[in-house]
Formats: sequence, C-alpha cells, structure tokens
Amino acid sequence: MSVASPFFFLFSLFIAAFILLYFFRKQYEQVPVSSNMLWEQVLNERQASPWLQKLQHNLLFWLQLLILLLIMLALTRPYWYGKVPAGDHFILVVDTSATMSAKEGEKTRFATAKEDIFKLLDEIDQQEVTIISTGQKPKIIANHEQDQRALRKAIQELELSYEYDAMDQALELAESLVTTKDSVVHLFSDHVVEEDVASFSEDQSVFVHNYNSQHDNLSLLSFGTAPEGEKVSAVAVIANETDANEQVDFQVMSGETLLFSKKMHVAANQEAVVNMPTLPAHPYYQAVIRTPDDYEADNELTAISTTSYDKVYAVGDVNPFYLAGLQTLGLEVIQVDDVAKIGRDGMVIAEGVSLTQLGEYPLLFIQSEAKKKQKVTETLTAADDPLFTHVDSKKVYIASAFRPLNQEWQTILASGDQPLIQKGTHHGYPIIALNFALSDTDWPLQPGFPLFLYNSYQWLTYQTNFLGYYQPGEEKWLNLGNKQMDLSIFTEDGDNLYTINLAEESFIAPVKPGVYEGIADEQSYYFSVLLDEREKSLEAAPSFVMNPKEAQSRETTENIQDHLWFWLACIALLLLMAEWEVYRRGY
Repeated sequence: MSVASPFFFLFSLFIAAFILLYFFRKQYEQVPVSSNMLWEQVLNERQASPWLQKLQHNLLFWLQLLILLLIMLALTRPYWYGKVPAGDHFILVVDTSATMSAKEGEKTRFATAKEDIFKLLDEIDQQEVTIISTGQKPKIIANHEQDQRALRKAIQELELSYEYDAMDQALELAESLVTTKDSVVHLFSDHVVEEDVASFSEDQSVFVHNYNSQHDNLSLLSFGTAPEGEKVSAVAVIANETDANEQVDFQVMSGETLLFSKKMHVAANQEAVVNMPTLPAHPYYQAVIRTPDDYEADNELTAISTTSYDKVYAVGDVNPFYLAGLQTLGLEVIQVDDVAKIGRDGMVIAEGVSLTQLGEYPLLFIQSEAKKKQKVTETLTAADDPLFTHVDSKKVYIASAFRPLNQEWQTILASGDQPLIQKGTHHGYPIIALNFALSDTDWPLQPGFPLFLYNSYQWLTYQTNFLGYYQPGEEKWLNLGNKQMDLSIFTEDGDNLYTINLAEESFIAPVKPGVYEGIADEQSYYFSVLLDEREKSLEAAPSFVMNPKEAQSRETTENIQDHLWFWLACIALLLLMAEWEVYRRGY
C-alpha cells in the first residue's frame, strides 16, 4: 500500500501538539477528607473496574486523538494496486430473443446471462460500460456509463423481447462504438459464431458467451385452420429436434375449452403431421404441445377464425396511381379481368365497371361515367373521420365529380352539398366510394394521398373482430372506425396490459407470444402474437474468444484502488458526532 499525498503526514506534528497540551492541562491536588464514609462507594467502584474508570475519565481525549489520526490518513489518500478486467470501455451486447428463454440448468439462458453480467460489473472499476440489447432494432440502454447503480438497474430491468435478434445490426452498432484499441466487446447470446464477428479489427478483443448446454426441444412448427361449412378443419406440424423418440400430448383449446387432444410419438429428428378434420366453430384456436422440453416458447400457436384480407384485387381500368399507392403499403395487388376470379382473401378496388357486377367483399369503388359529371365549384370540406387521419383536404383540387350512387352512405368529403367521398355497406360488406376520377384532380401529387389509401385499407379490412397476426413488439397504426377510440389490451386470462388512444398512439403488440383481446366501444377484437419462424429452433454454438492472444495479454490489468480515504473520512465523521455526545454528557 502507498499514499498519494505523503505531505499530509506533517499533520502528525499537530497531533503531537494536541497530546502535549493534554498533559499540560490543569491538575487537581488530592486533599484528605475526614468523612471517608462518603467516598467509600466511589473507591469500591474504581477498584472493581479501574480500566473502565480511566477510559471514561479520558474518553474525550481518545476520541479526539482517533479523529485526528483518521483525518490525517484520509488526507494522505492511501492506495494500492488491484487487478481488474483490461479495457477502458466495455461494450456488452445482450441477446433478448425468444431462444434465450430456453432453460440453462434450472434457470433460463437469459437469467444466467444477467448473472454473468453482474459478475463482470463487480470486477469493473471506474471503467465505462455501454449496454446494447438486440431485437429487430438494437437499442442502447446504457451509453458510456460509469455509475454501477445505473448499470445494475439497466440490467435488472432488461426483459426478453421475444423478437428475432438482428445480431448483425447489433454487432455493427457495437463496432461503431469501438473508439480505441482498449475497448472490449462481450456478447451474451446462444448462437453467435466466429463468422458473425469477423468484421471486427484484428486487434479487437471480443468475448462471446454462448449459453446452450441444453437444447432438447420439440417445436410446434405450424398450425392452421380452414372453414368447411359449419365446422372447421385444422392441421399442425410438430418437429422433434432431439436424438430420441419423444411422446407428446397435443391439444387444441379455445379459452378453457378442450376441443381436441391426442397423444402421439414423434421420431428423433423427424416431423409429425396432425390432421383435425372437424373442430367446432370458435373465435380462435390454440394448439399446444405439452412436453417437458427445454424451450417452451415454441410449444404454442394460435389461429383466429376469420377472413384475412392481405391482397388487393384490381378490377377494370384502375388508375395506376391507386395501384402504385397500394403497393407502397406492402400489399399484393392482383389485376383480374373477370370478377369471377376475385378471391376471398383480399379487398377489391374497381374502376370502369358497374357496381351491380361486383359481389360481396370489402370494396374501394371509383366512379367513371363521364355523362354524369358536374363541376366542383365550392370549397372542399372533410368530416372528422378516420379516413382523413393526417390527410389535409384543403390543398386538394377537384375539377369535376359524379353524382353519388347512394345518398344514404355517409359523406366523408364534400363540396357544398355534393358528396365526393362516401363510405357505407354494400351486400353487407364495407365500401368506400370515390365520386370523381383521378384525372380530374391533383390529389396524387399531394402527400395525403397515400395516407388516405392506407386509412381506407385499414377501415375496409378491420370491419371484422380480427386485428391480425403480429410479431412480438410490432408497431403499427390501427384504424377501427372511430377516430377517438380507446383500445384496451387484455391477456387470455383477462389481465389488462395497457390502453391506447388510437388517435394519438400507434399500436404496439405485446412481446410474449399468445392470443390477446382488444376491447373498444364494448366490441371485442382478437389478435395473435407469433414467434418468428427463425426462433422456433435451438441452435448450438460454443463460447469463444476472438483474437485470443490479444485478449489473454489484456485479460487483466493493475488498477489504482484509492477509495479507502472516503471510508476513513466517514468513520472520522461518525466519531466526531460521538465525541460531541460524550462532551454533552460531561464525561
């Protein structure tokens, strides 16, 4: 041990002066007293505990002396050299994907990784730490942080995202944060291989901690349903990733109702198909395999009984601006020349055909009869409707329009008393009618046009009780028909997770896979959160160190430990408070 400021040892001269002053204090002469009986009890107490009596008599002196010694030692700032992990900046990349929920011994891989991170933080002393969590988009949850409490809180609050880990993006982010050769990268995952970290420089130390000592897994690869009259048929595929034949209990539930159950054997490293020809009609179906494997997140899949509109069928001479706008939304646009070829898995956009030719499906209808055109002369006014969310209609110019096909439909955009855009129902399905041609307007040149198409698609396809399938944590805007609607999200057990205002907030799916219920205006909407297909198998990769020679030479380093002065000062302060109390009591 050494001291940083030996000059303060001169403070010992002051301590010596304090001791000398104590010896030169006023002394009292002993005077014989004839009434010895009065002092007999005091003498007996002194003879019984002479050291205690002396300590009490000189207690102030000893306390003051000890306080001065502690202050002197604190001022000299004693220090010693201790070993800490080498590096001035530690970058920790933590995998939060679903496979990290697999068991690693009696704990999950994620819990084991967090314990190892806490151990690493115990060894780090005054070095900067950056923590990155993986996911579809990696996030920095601590940036160049030195406060141990803040770091521990960040790790303690870190939870599984169940998203597919875009490890390549997380590693690119980590590499961009490496500013010096003394930066050290630690990866906590279960499947990182050497090719993944090959982009780091040759002198960069990268420690990869893979957790995969156990990987016995049976996975429910797929589960789907199809309506057949009043019944529903279903099929499921189960994969056995172990090296032994396994017996599983396969069940299909709807809430607490058991609809189908079958015990079956699945051969080692093989797949098995389960056919269910007749299931009773229910709002949703949950397929579950009950088996004591190491990875439970892929043991359940959900199918919701509803029609999914993921395609757009274009009928007639639809203006290319409509088709291009719908394609930018990520929709598959299919041009058909016969209404009989329209499928039941999409909405329809029609122009240049008669409304009577069209059947029962969500419809975006554009009028095109030139003989019925009327000039638009008055200012456009838009209703407060979800179709015009974030759409500015004041800048839109429309030269002429057609007479409305149905006066009972709700008017969304009008010029005076002339309806330009309407919505309603046709053959029991939602319809949006545009009573003007795009050739008579500059709307496609406005930024609000693709937003209107998006709002229209949302409204047409969400007039059912099905909100769709989502990835964990997926975010998107919803339009359920009421601009000011609040949507409350509930688990299958009825626990309220959160409530959002659809006019102000985007919808963010829960992170844990399963079926959920959204309630708005006393109407129920079901949706399902599904695992990414890449998260349905457990991959094995050993832990390793990139550039082991460089890492070994810098595994630990000597670091000055000089925090003893703080504790010495704290003890001196406590003794000073005790000294004041002793003086007050008159010892």
